[in-house]
Amino acid sequence: MIDLHTHILPGVDDGVKSEDEAVEFARVAREDGVKTIVATPHCKDGFFVNDRLAVLAAVEHLRRRLDAERVDVELLPGAEVHLCADLLDRVRDGRAPTLGDNGKTLLLELSLTQHPPGLENLVFHLKLGGVLTLFAHPERIRYFQEEPARYEALVRLGAFGQLTTGSILGTFGTEATRLSEWMLKRGLVHVLASDSHNLRGRRPVLSAAVAAVAAVVGEERALRMVTDVPATLLRGEEPDLPAPDDEPPRRRGGLARWLGLGGRSDGS
Repeated sequence: MIDLHTHILPGVDDGVKSEDEAVEFARVAREDGVKTIVATPHCKDGFFVNDRLAVLAAVEHLRRRLDAERVDVELLPGAEVHLCADLLDRVRDGRAPTLGDNGKTLLLELSLTQHPPGLENLVFHLKLGGVLTLFAHPERIRYFQEEPARYEALVRLGAFGQLTTGSILGTFGTEATRLSEWMLKRGLVHVLASDSHNLRGRRPVLSAAVAAVAAVVGEERALRMVTDVPATLLRGEEPDLPAPDDEPPRRRGGLARWLGLGGRSDGS
């Protein structure tokens, strides 16, 4: 399996704190069946300054330690890049880290609570510029919880979504779980990843969540979300996926009420 979203790099954000912890993190993931871990530290102005060159250096350093400790995982660079005004320019000139350092696939982080301005326009221009947008944990974003049709419109523009294991397993509350199930049934999320930050509450394991997703959409689709779909995105290619399922239109705000969503976001 491939874990496309982790905070394994030590001491660079709110994730793993030490190199020893990072080694154990990788061991736990490998024992769960994960063979490829993508290091995706937060990249957010004023909070976590993790530019592309810094991430590449940190990944190479941790790779050497994992090799020395005989931890048989592939470690790849990436980042969870926060929304900013000049995002497309940062991808083009190599400042913003991309998944697998492919220059093509962007794991995009939105604020959990604030409304993002001009999001559809940004996704459109990223796609026009040859950049694949993968939304980090859309099921936990208040903007999408308040009106899930906003997120569906972005997927129909060509974006992709990364579902977090804790959301389908109930770690982030019933709202995130209900929206996760709805997104899965509609074909609106495409990758399953741990977004693991530590070895305690947010562990780097996928298998339990794969089983939970399989119960909603079947084993084949669940396995694709941790194998060939993330592998394709790491190559900077667009995965071959069916269009989102249609459903009868609902008046604005009706779907969120039907799902029992109150516009709150659980966790951080």
